[in-house]
Amino acid sequence: MSERKITNWLNAGLIDADTALRIREFEADRSRPLGLWSLIGLGALAIGLGLISVVAANWNDIPGLIRLTVHGLLITGIAAGIFLLQPREGLLGIYLKDVLLFILAILGATFFGHLGQVYQTSSPLWQPLATWLFLFSPLLLLVGRGWLISLLWMVGLLGTAIAHLGWYLDQTNDPPSIYLALITSMPVFALVVAIFVKKMSSRQVFWKQVGTFALAAFVAAVTLKLIADGLTKAGFGGSEGDLNDITAIQLGLWSAAALLIYILNRKASGISVAAVLVAAAIISFGSSLAQSDEPLVNATFFMAFWAAIGWSAIYSGWRNVFQTVVAIVSLRLIILSFELASDLLSSGLGLILAGVITIAIAVVAFRFSRAFAPAKAITVETTHKEEDP
Repeated sequence: MSERKITNWLNAGLIDADTALRIREFEADRSRPLGLWSLIGLGALAIGLGLISVVAANWNDIPGLIRLTVHGLLITGIAAGIFLLQPREGLLGIYLKDVLLFILAILGATFFGHLGQVYQTSSPLWQPLATWLFLFSPLLLLVGRGWLISLLWMVGLLGTAIAHLGWYLDQTNDPPSIYLALITSMPVFALVVAIFVKKMSSRQVFWKQVGTFALAAFVAAVTLKLIADGLTKAGFGGSEGDLNDITAIQLGLWSAAALLIYILNRKASGISVAAVLVAAAIISFGSSLAQSDEPLVNATFFMAFWAAIGWSAIYSGWRNVFQTVVAIVSLRLIILSFELASDLLSSGLGLILAGVITIAIAVVAFRFSRAFAPAKAITVETTHKEEDP
């Protein structure tokens, strides 16, 4: 807690001197020696880099079997440390355990590459990634507590899907539409799993983070697809009919996922996430049907999708998300003004118009944000909506 905030509250009459004193004492007891922990972290990083440098300098002189043995012992030792820390809570039970779990997962991923280097074997990238995902997912999802592990697992899942997609496209010139629809829907499947497991798990914060990362990956993928002029220009290949088939299948999959999410979570957050999935499905399908190179058409689809996200943010009280939506839509309007410009004069007029529209959007968005997505404390007391997506 900032001392300046406490002083401002005290001067404004929001708290009295005794309350300010109790807040200071409470925060003093909870404070952490950040400087000390930073020095410890820097020392650990220096030791780690030194060990890597020593090993790298003598890499070719160390027999492969010895390197693999040391690699395996490191994995075993860190796994034992995680097991010993499992019953503990607090700093050691959560933060240190998650750091060790992260290191263990990274060592496990690099072990496959190390094994291939020693025995001179090769395989498509997706195979070791899929093996790692199969072996380490239970450990990460059953033991992980923080955002570091949820992000690592999501990166591993999406990395495996992308690697398999790239490999499969190299094997065939005409991949089935159902395959492309399924592989590009992996974030949706992860989102449904996260919401389902969260209802039964004692680590609800962890599964909320998994769902948040899955939703963020999904929104990013749909956004990139809308920025491109259809799936063909996004690099998926295929004819216009194939593209329509892919987005038609996605329309069914994402709509079904939205219905399932609504059934699992009928609170504001569940309704908002379901609305984003349905909007993405309809807009993506419409964009593929249009197959238009017109900047205005593509910008309209783009802003319609982000408008749906903005509505969801307002409905659930996701204040930061709503402000991000406003910034992205405003930026897209400015880009559109350049796309529509044919000469310097029209470019200047377009920029002026875009600036006026951007300011108007910002003013309206600010009023909407104050009215429908207030600060978290006000949200809890008055609107009963949820802050976290």
